[in-house]
Amino acid sequence: MTKLFDLRDLPPGGSIRFPLPPLRGRFGPLSVEGFAHRAPDGAVRAWVNLCPHRAQPVDVGDGRLFNSLGEIECHAHGARFDPSSGSCTGGPCPGTSLQPVQIHEQDGSLWLD
Repeated sequence: MTKLFDLRDLPPGGSIRFPLPPLRGRFGPLSVEGFAHRAPDGAVRAWVNLCPHRAQPVDVGDGRLFNSLGEIECHAHGARFDPSSGSCTGGPCPGTSLQPVQIHEQDGSLWLD
C-alpha cells in the first residue's frame, strides 16, 4: 500500500494532486500524477491527471482542475467531466471518461490500492 496524503489536507469541495507510480510508456516509464476531489458530501474520488482527448494533464496551463460550474475541465481543449463519475459531459471527448485511481481511506489517510 502507498500512502497518498492525509485526508485533513483535502477539505470538502477541494482537490489535491499526488504522484503515481510511473506508467509504462512507448519509450520507457512515464511520470504521471493523480488528483483527488472531496465532494461536498465527503466522498473522495481520484483520477489520473490525463485528459482522454489528448493524453495531457487536465490542469495544463493555469493549474485549475474545476470550472465555475464545478465540473472538472481540461483547459487545453475544453473537455468537461462529471466530478462524481469522471465521465465526459461536454467538449471533444464524448463517450470517454477520466481514468479512476483505486483508493481507500484508512487511519485518516488516503491510500493507493
